[in-house]
Amino acid sequence: MTTGNLVHNDILPEQILQAALQLYLKHGLKKVTMDDVSKVIGKSRSALYYYYKNRDEIFDAVMEMLICNVMNEITLAVDRAGSTEDKIRAFGLTKIKVSEDKKDVFAAMEAGMNADEISRHAKTINDIHKKLMKAESGLLKAVFSDGLKKGEIRPLKSKEQDTLIFILLSSIRGIRREMRNENDFSNLKLTINTLTAMVMKWLNG
Repeated sequence: MTTGNLVHNDILPEQILQAALQLYLKHGLKKVTMDDVSKVIGKSRSALYYYYKNRDEIFDAVMEMLICNVMNEITLAVDRAGSTEDKIRAFGLTKIKVSEDKKDVFAAMEAGMNADEISRHAKTINDIHKKLMKAESGLLKAVFSDGLKKGEIRPLKSKEQDTLIFILLSSIRGIRREMRNENDFSNLKLTINTLTAMVMKWLNG
């Protein structure tokens, strides 16, 4: 096998997912077939079947890709921040910003789906949500661990840490939901700053 073939095989799954995502955005999930994806990438259906058994597997993989993109953006913002306080603030602001940026993508993907189809994909979406929360929890644990090493926060018991992360993630989701309902994110920075200050006060209590 040539080096060119190796590179080609490495990038084909990515091409498949990107093509599927663009088709979802244009036509909605319901109307996109394996034939449609194969035509966009200029490959036969057998090339798709080598990586994905059916269009449901492609959908699952696209969802995984989107979640990875979300986590990469949040992680990058947190890594760029300096202190523990700045990292928590960056986490909250970026999580809401990225989630809002992606909302139209998810809405477009579900366009035209009936109740049965939405229900069929609900488990996948729920599983992805759990994976995202697990990844976010891991990132926050790393932030707290780094803060402890720097002497910026007090030591936390495992249950304390888990409870704090649950409260923090739930609060951020609630802020996003309420602001979206009002279609007004003008006070986002002030709100996240206040939440961050409350968390830091508890962490130093």
